Amino acid sequence: MSTIFYTIGISLFDSLSTTYQIILFVLLLTTDKPLRNAFSFLAGISGIYFLCGLGIYLTLDQLRDLLTKFLSAAAAVSNPVYYQFEFLLGTASIAWGIWYFYRNKNRGPTRHENWMVSKLRHMNSWIAFGLGALISFTSISPQYVAALTKYAALQLVFPAAAGLIVFYNLVYASPMILILGLYLAARRGNEDDHDALHEKARLLNLHLTTWTLAGFGLFCVIDAGSYFVLGHALIQERFF
Repeated sequence: MSTIFYTIGISLFDSLSTTYQIILFVLLLTTDKPLRNAFSFLAGISGIYFLCGLGIYLTLDQLRDLLTKFLSAAAAVSNPVYYQFEFLLGTASIAWGIWYFYRNKNRGPTRHENWMVSKLRHMNSWIAFGLGALISFTSISPQYVAALTKYAALQLVFPAAAGLIVFYNLVYASPMILILGLYLAARRGNEDDHDALHEKARLLNLHLTTWTLAGFGLFCVIDAGSYFVLGHALIQERFF
């Protein structure tokens, strides 16, 4: 069970640390074919990230020297120092979420966003898929590699390991899936009003970014606080 919670935590952190893909996904919902482009982009993001993860998992022996240096350096950090850092990270994330909300709640679309929308509006599904694939291929994170290494250390049979990688990628895509669900609920009766959809997409991005930053920060604060108050963290596995 701790592996599941570990996967949820680190994959959400991985996803939110590359927020430009979420912003791009929101902008795709204002194109001429929003659903087609959104699903194509998700297929590129999750499908290629899964294949990259599977490839890394199968070649971990060749990467082990590099990974050993990275993980040994992380393991050398004592628990008190690690959880102090986690508490500070969580506090900063909560503050960032609050600042982001109050900074952006009353502003309209920026010139950069309008430019992006005009360029993306007529894109086709192949370009959307390619953008997602390119982002995944160039955004392999240390968190992903660390998770794959932990899966390998469990010495699971291959189907079980592949299942964990699939689960990681589903959670990784969950912020965009949530946006898509909210978008589908909000778009009824406004299918042809691109300006209204653009504004709704902007607001969805505002609230999702705010709550994900605040939620991640709150989890880190509670996890670290549990360690210092109760003597153990909520999740046995450290993220790094």
